[in-house]
Amino acid sequence: MRDAQGRIKYIEEAPSKSFILNFLYIWWLCFNLNTSDSVSVTSPSGTQTTMTLNQPMGWYNWVNGGGKPYTGIQVGSGRTSPSASSPYLESLILSGSGSGQLSYSSDTVTSPSISSNPATLQITKTFTNSSGGSVTVGEIGLAPQVRNSAAGQYQAALMVHDVLSSAISLPNGSTVTITYTLQVST
Repeated sequence: MRDAQGRIKYIEEAPSKSFILNFLYIWWLCFNLNTSDSVSVTSPSGTQTTMTLNQPMGWYNWVNGGGKPYTGIQVGSGRTSPSASSPYLESLILSGSGSGQLSYSSDTVTSPSISSNPATLQITKTFTNSSGGSVTVGEIGLAPQVRNSAAGQYQAALMVHDVLSSAISLPNGSTVTITYTLQVST
């Protein structure tokens, strides 16, 4: 976390342990040719719902999702340990500058690095507090964007849900940058 003057105030590094059922379900949809399966998603406005994917390989942009704020890395204020069957953050923080909101930047995704073992890929997003008050981040998640081609809907399907060891209180004007590093070892 950085304060309004850009000084680093807090760093936490921890392994993600919370792949949820959507992770397996979306992979299953990628390999399954059944074209009428559903997945739990968050819309570009932050609404949580179920969407039917009507084409195999229902992916659209791994992260970044064309600038939609809830794809890629998401943040919430919840503190409850996630269950494998819960497809949403406990309390998603909406994108914006209103009370209790954070401005979501676009995700930055590195090319996979295969020069060492483990091979890595990093996804990074910065959140800025312009709400006028403090905003508390207690949970984070990673959500690729999926597409229902018939309806033209692009929505985020949470696959990873982690609760921070300590909630971070972001004063007005501060930022927090979150990076997920995906690793594959051989």
